Amino acid sequence: MGRRRINQVCGESAVGVGFFELPEAPVFYPSEEEFKDPLKFIDLIRPKAEHYGICRIVPPKSWNPPFAIESRSFSFPTKLQEIHKLQKRPTASDVDTFRLEHDRFLLKHDRKVQKWPFFCGKELDLCKLFNAVKRHGGYHNVVKNKKWREVLRIIDPTCWPEMETDSILSTLSKIYKSHLHDYEIYQSNSACGKRIRASKIQKEKLRSKGNRIVREVVSNKRDVDLNRMGNEVDMERAGHVAEPELGIGSNVEFSSRSMGLLMGKSSTVEVDFRADQVCEHCQNGAHEDLMLLCDKCDRGWHLYCLTPPLSAIPFGNWYCFDCLASERDTFGFSEGQCYNLTSFGRMADRFKKKWFGKVRPSKSEVEEAFWMVVEMAKGPVEVLYGGDLDTDTYGSGFPRSCDVIPEWAEENLWNEYIASPWNLNNFAKLNGSLLHLVKDNVPGIIVPWIYIGMLFSAFCWHYEDQCFYSVNYLHWGEPKCWYAVPCSAVGMFEEIMRKTFPDMFEAQPDLLFQLVTMLNPKVLIENNVPVSTTVQEHGNFIVTFPRSYHGGFNHGFNCAEAVNFATADWLPFGRVGVEEYRLYHKEAVLSHDELVCVLAKNACNSEMSSWLRNELIYVKELERKQRQHLWSCGVVRSSRITVHPSPDVVTSDEDPMCIICRCYLHLSAVTCSCCPQRCACLKHAEQLCGCNQDCLQLLYRYSLAELDDLLQNDQAGLTYNASATMNTVGCRKRRATVTEPGGHLRHLTKLATTWLLNAHSALSGIPILSTIEDLLVQAEQFLWGGHEMDTVRSMEKELYTARNWAEGVIASLDNVIPEVPLGTAHSLVTVDPPPNVMGKLAE
Repeated sequence: MGRRRINQVCGESAVGVGFFELPEAPVFYPSEEEFKDPLKFIDLIRPKAEHYGICRIVPPKSWNPPFAIESRSFSFPTKLQEIHKLQKRPTASDVDTFRLEHDRFLLKHDRKVQKWPFFCGKELDLCKLFNAVKRHGGYHNVVKNKKWREVLRIIDPTCWPEMETDSILSTLSKIYKSHLHDYEIYQSNSACGKRIRASKIQKEKLRSKGNRIVREVVSNKRDVDLNRMGNEVDMERAGHVAEPELGIGSNVEFSSRSMGLLMGKSSTVEVDFRADQVCEHCQNGAHEDLMLLCDKCDRGWHLYCLTPPLSAIPFGNWYCFDCLASERDTFGFSEGQCYNLTSFGRMADRFKKKWFGKVRPSKSEVEEAFWMVVEMAKGPVEVLYGGDLDTDTYGSGFPRSCDVIPEWAEENLWNEYIASPWNLNNFAKLNGSLLHLVKDNVPGIIVPWIYIGMLFSAFCWHYEDQCFYSVNYLHWGEPKCWYAVPCSAVGMFEEIMRKTFPDMFEAQPDLLFQLVTMLNPKVLIENNVPVSTTVQEHGNFIVTFPRSYHGGFNHGFNCAEAVNFATADWLPFGRVGVEEYRLYHKEAVLSHDELVCVLAKNACNSEMSSWLRNELIYVKELERKQRQHLWSCGVVRSSRITVHPSPDVVTSDEDPMCIICRCYLHLSAVTCSCCPQRCACLKHAEQLCGCNQDCLQLLYRYSLAELDDLLQNDQAGLTYNASATMNTVGCRKRRATVTEPGGHLRHLTKLATTWLLNAHSALSGIPILSTIEDLLVQAEQFLWGGHEMDTVRSMEKELYTARNWAEGVIASLDNVIPEVPLGTAHSLVTVDPPPNVMGKLAE
């Protein structure tokens, strides 16, 4: 293979590149023959490249696609990026909520509530100061490591280095110690209480204590001194909190109001068991015992509806994220003005000249300057970025069949690049990419996005939606600097991010989904997180691998285009990505289960079949386990989900979503007669409503037998390939082996046998129509099962035939018109064999 030799692999020593001297990601130089098939080539280099999470591909010299966008007519919106705030910015905390909690602390400890102090001629925001110190490990760490300068830059990003004198930093330290140090200790102790879980005995004591308190309050019909009561509860639980059961069949005894009381609300309230309290997430008023009320706005959330979900009642006061986060300080990229390529290029060139003058800087110098801005070693810097521009709206840099061939272009060459597999408009739908089965042109996933960059414009740490592969092509302009962390180090990377920005994750748990935060690679290196880098020149492709974190910045004015794709080895990563979305209640790009089933229906090659087979086994066994558990809890009614209008393509918008975790419900769902328009996944069936389990109904698209048949379609058989599922580069390991029938299945099979005997008896004698109806209802609890229920399905069909025949006879006999239509009579007398229902059918 025509490629440069790469000496550096994870764990080996090599000469680093760039300002930080990081290991360079692999660079590949495919030959003309290798370049003909992109996915085959990527699969060839994957064993080496995926250990870095990223690689760079330099095409053969013959590759020279025309740039299809007309510069003068191309106008695009921009986003304003505050580069100095990508890493060191204040937490988006609500000042009023902080002030309320801080004042409560002062009153509880018999201290006088004072006005906030002045610092450098203006009132100091103690909320920002507290969070800035928290980010650097608390007061003692800041003092020990002399981090007051960094704290000052966070609370006042506009400060200049000459303002950071020793006297100012000393004053800031004294203010913190005087006003916030004791509060920090108090909050730290409260946080420790959150991590402690009560034993069963302590739970019962807490429940009985809480119920006694509530009964006293209701009977006395008077206000309650919550501070005094909170102290009583604290003495009883000694720092422990209850952990409510969230599964089906749980019996938690807290009421929503008693939960609020036990959490220690420090204000006087009237006990009011409001029946109209609904969860702000699922809009459901059921499960009041698991409703958590905000101590500021009094709105409620179920514990399981929070992001991420809580399994226990928090210690002390609790505030919702709306009250914790301030919209005023929420960080994001605001809208900038519109430009065309010419005007944007002039602005970008002027900006770069202001930084480096007329001398062209080296790549290391640009990298050093970028991180100096991010680390706030230089003043505030704002840049513009034309990012996430949908090519369906703004046009693609690659030729497309829908575009008019410009006068300057050679028609044959233009058409050649329209059909090129390396044209990103074709990439997601290539033969071998699983996304070719997706019906909709999803922007940024199936349809490429265009990016117009300038010096320092950045793309922050993230991995791709639903853990897809991505491919990025730099059409022209200045280079892009990339950093990547492989999938094998995802856990380490996220842990360091949370330790580095504890205050930001506390205010915004899904921070890593927002693409607004950078972290210096040297911090990752110091914590043994593998990081590689590469510099993308114009004409180069960058490929990022599933679930690898990556980020970077632009060296200047340039234009790039990117799209996603997914090969068979992506399947286990896709499952992990969906589970991550469910945890944070985020809607997935597409239904993973639907994609797996559609793939199984379509012919696939042997390379794909091993990955697909393992995914199908996992899906089937998970469905079996969850359906059997649902049945064991009393959910015995079931029915089919409406068949998709396009069963051979992925159309996720046809599927309902779980009201709790917002996952697509393609294979199964649970609904209730009280709210037929609402559905939940099998995992969150208990949280659908407050009705008994016998009111719930299982909806399923495939029986377990039909899922087994999808597996049988695979010519390779059912052999389990552990290497395909237990990926060695960090995808979550799981066992998907076929399990032996458990207790639930044995019991279900026994009941099915009894049902079959009753059905045979009903059809062999003189049946009653109501008996047939009862048997059909009872059969619903068996029909979703595996092939062990095939005899039940056959008998159900006979029962339906008998019922329809009987209903037709009764309708004919009861017809007020003496004549029965000839067609009706013919359909009734030609049933073979005729059901033995000539007795008292209408009884």
